[in-house]
Amino acid sequence: MHMTDRTVLPSDHAALEILIKEICREKQPFVRIEVAKEDLRQMFHYNPFKLHIINERVTTPTTTVYRCGTLVDLCLGPHVRHTGNIKAMAVTNNSSSKWEGSGDAKYLQRVHGISFPDTKQLKEWRHFQEEAAKRDHRKIGADQELFFFHHHSP
Repeated sequence: MHMTDRTVLPSDHAALEILIKEICREKQPFVRIEVAKEDLRQMFHYNPFKLHIINERVTTPTTTVYRCGTLVDLCLGPHVRHTGNIKAMAVTNNSSSKWEGSGDAKYLQRVHGISFPDTKQLKEWRHFQEEAAKRDHRKIGADQELFFFHHHSP
């Protein structure tokens, strides 16, 4: 979603997880819809990024969007049948990137997440992440003074 007036912060992750868990409980179906290119332009008229994708990358007279609840987005799919198939999830990070990697482009926000078909797999993944963090060579090397990071160095 393109938001011009707000930045997603780590403090938002818990609220996002609550919202996503509610959507999962609702078992909202993913519905594949084939739409004409001109209708796509009208559908996404408010979003310059989507319009760019439609104009530059959609080379056929129609393409697909998927609807899940009130969200409709460009997507080739397929997906799980409904959000109820997601039994465990976590918002893991957020970041920004420049549109299409261009140096003078607008910044976009990314919210990263992961999902699993059961809570056991999520717990195992979290444990693995904790163990990997303990073995992070960037932290260990700096702690052992094998190298250092200076705030003026790249």
